[in-house]
Amino acid sequence: MAHPISAFMARLQQAGAGVVSGCYTPATIAHLGQSLTHMAFADGESTLLVAGSDQQRAWADLALRGVDAQVQRVDLSAAPNLGAGFILIGVGATLGFALLAYPIEPVDRDESVRLHDVIWSCGPAALRDLADMLRDAISADLARRIAALEEPGPAALLGLSSDLLDFAARQHSTLGVANRSLSERMRNQEDQTRMIVHDMRAPLHTLLISIKALQRQRFDPEGQNELLSVARDSANYLLTLTETVLDSARLETSGWSLKRQPVRLLNLVQSVCDPLELAARPDQARLRHIVADDMPMVWIDRTLMERVLTNLITNAIKYTPSGEISVAARLIHEGNTVEISVNDTGLGIPKEAQAHIFERFYQANDSDRRHGTGLGLYFCRLAVEAHGGSIAVQSAVGQGSTFIVSLPITSGDRQRDDEG
Repeated sequence: MAHPISAFMARLQQAGAGVVSGCYTPATIAHLGQSLTHMAFADGESTLLVAGSDQQRAWADLALRGVDAQVQRVDLSAAPNLGAGFILIGVGATLGFALLAYPIEPVDRDESVRLHDVIWSCGPAALRDLADMLRDAISADLARRIAALEEPGPAALLGLSSDLLDFAARQHSTLGVANRSLSERMRNQEDQTRMIVHDMRAPLHTLLISIKALQRQRFDPEGQNELLSVARDSANYLLTLTETVLDSARLETSGWSLKRQPVRLLNLVQSVCDPLELAARPDQARLRHIVADDMPMVWIDRTLMERVLTNLITNAIKYTPSGEISVAARLIHEGNTVEISVNDTGLGIPKEAQAHIFERFYQANDSDRRHGTGLGLYFCRLAVEAHGGSIAVQSAVGQGSTFIVSLPITSGDRQRDDEG
């Protein structure tokens, strides 16, 4: 075989009637090859001629998938610089086919969606033209069999057409579903982007107004401290929002490398609760924590889990106008799991919202938009799941909510605790 694949494609294109050409995806080529082999190799002696690189000869395996007949597979010697294309020529008892394909996109493109120029035919005249180009590579017996091939009858062509139309319909349906899903995701992304931008504008305006006021006027120390406090709160909100968006994206893609260290639960809870208690307003719900000093150490990313608890407790403060917020920890499942709970006596969460509250950007009602983007609980879920744990909520409207974080205690945790 001294000709490149492009020469065979040009020869087949010149055969005229009965030759089909197009631009196909690998999935379409694979199904076309299977349909042609099923039609041509239905009975009797069958031979499949294959030309292509070692990698491209895998197309022959795909074409023969599901074929019951005994098929002799003949690998043709490749021409110099054959490239990534391939040739399949099927010769059955009475019917045959030729399928030639060559990629038309860069080699670094994802192979599963890489487009190919494809030419195929099941007409005897087209196959005889190709056999003439292959006369030095095939046996005289095979050449005689190719010369004796017949035109496919109406039943064979109808069966082939039905198979290809069925595949096209299924592909169309799949693409329709994928397109609707992609459109929905794009709409959600646009809504989420607008939501984040909207939530950033207010604190940015507040920050700028505070800075301008400090620049243009003289204030007593108390007035300056008040403006600086407002500016600091706005900057901290923006920083927290930015970090939550970025960290959620990293956790989604497993791009976060957990920096585990042995942590005592009492120390973890105190490190979060103590600053919040000191900064509490006089009219704020009372915050207390109940964690036994002898609770075992857990091997966790301390920074990440501190942020989880901070999110849960500050949420409880927002939605608890008065009453009490408590943070507790206990061992469950025969000591194999530690359960950290944040309980409040606040507004509660509607039943229908509880199944969605840990989803990205979800907000239970319109009033929640005044309190944030709906990213906090989503971040908490990702962070807890990155530790192999889980997070859940128990709530009733008007009776408060309890958020429960469950973290596994491994044998390594126990050993480190004993060594400590």
